[in-house]
Amino acid sequence: MASYVMEFSVRGPLAYLSHLELMKVFRQSFRRSTLPISFSEGFNPHMKLSFAIAKGVGLESEGELLEIETDQEIDVGDFLEKINKVIPDGLKVKTLKEKTISTKSLSSMLRKAKYLLVYGDGVNRDEYRVIIADKLDKSEILMEVKTKKSIGIKDIKEYILDWNFTDTGVIIEVYAGSDKNLRIDNLLKYLELDLKTIRLKLIGDDAPIIDKMSKEE
Repeated sequence: MASYVMEFSVRGPLAYLSHLELMKVFRQSFRRSTLPISFSEGFNPHMKLSFAIAKGVGLESEGELLEIETDQEIDVGDFLEKINKVIPDGLKVKTLKEKTISTKSLSSMLRKAKYLLVYGDGVNRDEYRVIIADKLDKSEILMEVKTKKSIGIKDIKEYILDWNFTDTGVIIEVYAGSDKNLRIDNLLKYLELDLKTIRLKLIGDDAPIIDKMSKEE
């Protein structure tokens, strides 16, 4: 038995699948691919698959992570060819790495996430740059934030780690772990601008999680 982590992208209409619907798509795709995915034991066996974090409905991404367990070691090239042949348009498995350095779950390794906030069509980009810089440069950013248990005022400034402009928008890195987390929809609510969000990478303590899977790295 072996464990692997795959990085995949989600674009277009499939971004609107719920977490459970996306899991169902992968289960069906793995069955069609004939890849040797392991199953749990018991009366209701299921594929051993686990996401690093649930993807918000409507959020496009270039860096989602899914851990899989297999009954045997697999060839990376063969895996990528077989799975990408059967998954729906809008999904693409970009990378597969064997997980050899840690027994921790992906969710427990997650600390940060990097996003690209893309300017909407037809907006004044120079004006947007001024507005975004003014809002993100504030010493504190207080806003009402809803959690599972309560609604309260939170300074989200301390959850924003870094940001910089690109030709098409702004790249921003925020805390995304279980102990410290800024939901990107709360940040968009604060900015109040026409911006499309794409998640770029899921990051551990010091590097993208996918880059820290194998001993040789």
